[in-house]
Amino acid sequence: MHIRAMKESHLTAADEMLYPGNYPYLEDILSYVAVGARSVENQLHRLTISGLDVPAGMKNPTSGDIEVMLNSVQAAQLPHVFVYNGWEVKTPGNPLTHCIMRGAVDQYGTNFPNYHYEDLRRLSEAYKKRTLSYPAIIVDTNHANSNKKFHEQPRIAKEVMRSRRNSKTLRNNVRGLMIESYLVEGSQKISENIYGKSITDPCLGWEDSDRLIRDLAEYV
Repeated sequence: MHIRAMKESHLTAADEMLYPGNYPYLEDILSYVAVGARSVENQLHRLTISGLDVPAGMKNPTSGDIEVMLNSVQAAQLPHVFVYNGWEVKTPGNPLTHCIMRGAVDQYGTNFPNYHYEDLRRLSEAYKKRTLSYPAIIVDTNHANSNKKFHEQPRIAKEVMRSRRNSKTLRNNVRGLMIESYLVEGSQKISENIYGKSITDPCLGWEDSDRLIRDLAEYV
């Protein structure tokens, strides 16, 4: 699937690392890797990321604890020796490991976004307290930041871009957006079998995605 997408789009792929042991099958075709909110505290994910030679984003956990996310970034930026797929391996550390803000959910299921100006400044200050390379921030515009209301993503993305305009620190640190987008708007049940429509989280459709990219270009 990845190779077909590369042939047709001439773009390399990004992927979420669900299973660290599978990475050798994809390492020569991926240009970016993300670790999800439920995996970011897993030690094997952190160790595996430390051996990658591409940028890797660590999402904040579902609790929203940014210190947990920063601990994961710090661990992945350091060298390690560990057992991986039955072999003892030594990694150099991945200095391109960074944070992804995806919002949080409390014990009652209430969503708390963390894409606002104050949230990004707070993370920037937390970065300063640690000796980490490349203190980059990516903002996930869906998940708990939008409460999975996918149509809110353009508004959130534009707010982040305005925040960058108002702060030199954020202009340096906020390096990108993670936007859930597909060919057909929304999501579907597997039984529906609609080509190009998400079977997981609802996504922006092609037309709205195209419009959003053009709008965001005006903020750069």
